[in-house]
Amino acid sequence: METYSVELAKELKKIVELNIHFLPGKKNGAPPGIISILFFLFTSLLQCIKKRDVDVIHMGDMALWPIAMFGSIFNKKTSFVISAHGTDIAYHLRAGVFPFVYRWYLALGALIMKSRIKVVANSHATAAHCRFHGFDNVYVVPLGVRMNRETGYFQPSPGNYILFVGRLARRKGAGWFIENVLPQLPVEISLKVAGTVWDDGEFTAVNGSSRVEYLGPVYGDELAGLRRNAIAVIMPNINCEGRDFEGFGLTAIEAAADGAVLIASGIDGIVDAVIDGVSGWLLPAGDSVAWKNKIDEIMHWDVDMKTGFVMKARAAIAQFYSWERVARDTLDIYSKSIPGAAG
Repeated sequence: METYSVELAKELKKIVELNIHFLPGKKNGAPPGIISILFFLFTSLLQCIKKRDVDVIHMGDMALWPIAMFGSIFNKKTSFVISAHGTDIAYHLRAGVFPFVYRWYLALGALIMKSRIKVVANSHATAAHCRFHGFDNVYVVPLGVRMNRETGYFQPSPGNYILFVGRLARRKGAGWFIENVLPQLPVEISLKVAGTVWDDGEFTAVNGSSRVEYLGPVYGDELAGLRRNAIAVIMPNINCEGRDFEGFGLTAIEAAADGAVLIASGIDGIVDAVIDGVSGWLLPAGDSVAWKNKIDEIMHWDVDMKTGFVMKARAAIAQFYSWERVARDTLDIYSKSIPGAAG
């Protein structure tokens, strides 16, 4: 969500007059506290009421729909647009009281705002969840990536490792891969895991194998190098029986942009983040044989085959997944809300 908001704002500033109202996280990367959140909600509402001379107010989270509702009461000439990312529309899938309440919270928002708000979903999977709740005006705009890194020189599998990047959550599939695919690969092949821990069971799977190295969070050039030199970067997401899903999978296009060979599960919003056979491969989720066979195939590439694939993948990412394209598509949605502004 943060990456989307920051990058979209950068591009929109180039083509529209843009005012930004945002709530930063803490310096250590943690989310803001409850007092900061409540104050932000209050000031956001004031912004929506005061800004009567703007064409569009775009909000970055589905949970903010009441702000749009109250804003539209006082600001009848302004159009309201809201972004849907994944958890903000699918939190209701989880077990417990809060997810149950959140489902009806979104349903109420759809009932009140369905004809007065446009929703920008980051994938067709996310859009389907929006429509499930009752939102009508839903548009799909896949995310983008910055192509600002050189790929460097490739060696044929110099690190002899596979890389997993992402949160250690069950749906991401790191534990499944460790238990079902890694044992089928040659013993000299290891798995490196970069990310934060969200699920104790996944972390137990990571720590329980001598062939797995947990790196913690990794960023910037260090992460780009890890991606570039891996045999493959994997996104082995699994089906969580309707309890969770991947809204888009930004790491898929980031991996291809960094010069990685990507293998991902062909489920949820990931299918909108991978051009199958071009920027990476989409494999059946939970099919350990298919995953083992694809990794075996890539391991036997020579340096020319890897370089050729990576160059082709990066060219496709630059063409289809630029933030400039995201901004243009978003502006087109704005224009549908403004009389006489089409085009």
